[in-house]
This record gives sequence, structure tokens and C-alpha cells, in this order.
Amino acid sequence: MFSPTPLADLPPGVIWRDANGIFPSRRILRYRANGSPALHADLFRYALLAQTDMIWVDLDIIALRPFAYASPWIFGYEGSSTVNNAVLRLPESSDTLRLLQQFQPDTVGLPPFMSGFRRFKYQLRTFGRGMSIERWPWGATGPRGLTHFLRLTGEISHALPVSAFYAISKDDAGRFLVPGALRASDLPSDAWCVHLWAKELRQELRRHHHGQVPAGSFLDLAIRGEL
Repeated sequence: MFSPTPLADLPPGVIWRDANGIFPSRRILRYRANGSPALHADLFRYALLAQTDMIWVDLDIIALRPFAYASPWIFGYEGSSTVNNAVLRLPESSDTLRLLQQFQPDTVGLPPFMSGFRRFKYQLRTFGRGMSIERWPWGATGPRGLTHFLRLTGEISHALPVSAFYAISKDDAGRFLVPGALRASDLPSDAWCVHLWAKELRQELRRHHHGQVPAGSFLDLAIRGEL
């Protein structure tokens, strides 16, 4: 686990590493529209992939089996047209990785996937200068940017199907909290993991479960190591 400062009470088997050794930064980069640190996490993961042979995995991923995957290309569709970056590996030779590394804290411009009238509107609004990367729409450096570059380079042909990492969609995140509604045996045979969709899961916990994980739910079983 990488973080800019040491973390206490990590679970057994988890090793802490200094994030500044990969992506030095004096502050956490955030999308200004919603304060999300996803921007920082996106830039960090691309630096990590460029400097190591590691696989990036978000903290709200639960592995169902070891990631003993032979290909250096590890990513998958989250829906019919978009590739998510919650599980990601790109080889050093990847043109997509080279393009993603153009996203830097001091980047000014417009998201590369933005086109048509919307791009023209932002060009007018900024007098052709573009916007700082922190003012870009949420996800611009994440799934939307990744999918755009994968299509541009043709490397999207390496994408695994939805069932590999995102068999439970964001809209169905509530199933993780319903006792008896979901077990590991219910998931596709080619699933490597499930994405818990932390934001949506927290909302479900607050709205319907008083912030408590229901006993017998998928999340409860995962916490207790009983999947």
C-alpha cells in the first residue's frame, strides 16, 4: 500500500511504501468541482506503472483469486464502452501509458476526449488557454481518459470483459449489503475480483443500514474472510 505518510494498523500481509518515491508531491491533487482526490490517484498510478511492474488495484477491490494473469495488459470494461482503471497494468512499451503520462500536476488544456461544441465552448470560455487539470471534469484523467487513449492506440483490444473485474455494476452496489443476496459462487467463473464501488456503497450504508454492515451480507462475509 502506497501513501505519502506512514500508515498504522495495516492488516497482516500488507506492506507500506512511500508514495513520494514514485510520485513526489507537496499536496494531494483534487478535482475542484467535488474535491475528489481521484485526480492524484490517477496520476500516481500511471507513474507507478511506468516505474515498476506492479498491478494497480484500488482499495475497494476484493480479490477472488490471485492475479496470476500472464498478459502484461490488465484492465477491463466496466460497461459496454468504458474501461475502468480500478485494476490496471500496462507494459512499459505501451503507447497508452506514454500518453497518460502527459497528465501532470501543471497540465493546462482540455481533456483529450472532449470534442465538438463542448470543446469549442470551453475554448471560448478560457480564451483558448484551456483549464488547469484540477478544473477538468471528474474522471477526465481516469476511465474516460484511459478509454480514449486505449481506443486511439488500438490497445483496447486487450480489454477483458465486464465479468473479469466489474461483474457487479455501480448501480447494483447495494447487493453487497443485502444478506443472502450475493455470494462468491454467484459471480462469473472468469471473475478475478469485484469492485465494491466505495462511494455508492457508503451512500447505501448511510441511507438504508444506519452505517452498519448487515450480518450475512457479501461485505460482512468478506470482512470476516468467509467468502
